[in-house]
Amino acid sequence: MILLPALLAACAPAMMTPPNASTVDGLFLQAMTGSNLFEIQSSQVALSKSNTAAVRTYAQMLINHHTAAQNQVSTLAAARGVPLPTALPPELQLKVSALSGLNAAAFDAAYLQEQVVAHQMTLSLIQNERTAGKDAEVVAMANAQAPIIQQHLDQAQALLRSPASPSQP
Repeated sequence: MILLPALLAACAPAMMTPPNASTVDGLFLQAMTGSNLFEIQSSQVALSKSNTAAVRTYAQMLINHHTAAQNQVSTLAAARGVPLPTALPPELQLKVSALSGLNAAAFDAAYLQEQVVAHQMTLSLIQNERTAGKDAEVVAMANAQAPIIQQHLDQAQALLRSPASPSQP
């Protein structure tokens, strides 16, 4: 009985380890990085490919929001020793490459459809983190991002439904 408190004290640090790449929280941070990189890179393509002012405005908003989100992810990951990817996963790089090869007429619909799919996937990741995450700061970031990602999804769906209005040069 005398050794029990000492034994528990020795085990406590191991039981309260911060997330790493193999924890739900660490995997969430890595997945969010892939998501943010895709949003930023595909939206950079949109800025050069789209002839529609509303699509370009949406793309710039995504670049701004996902860059800020990635800064938060990077800060949390660095504090926890979670390595983050520096490049897009191959399947997302293929999507960016495919978008880059489209002409302006086909680009908007394909880009917006990719945004719908990507934001639905990101909302799934966030919901998983909200229910299974253990790190309070990472869960708080997921909670804060949920309404922003929902707004992005809603806007992409609205843009898909609205008639395209090409901008004036």
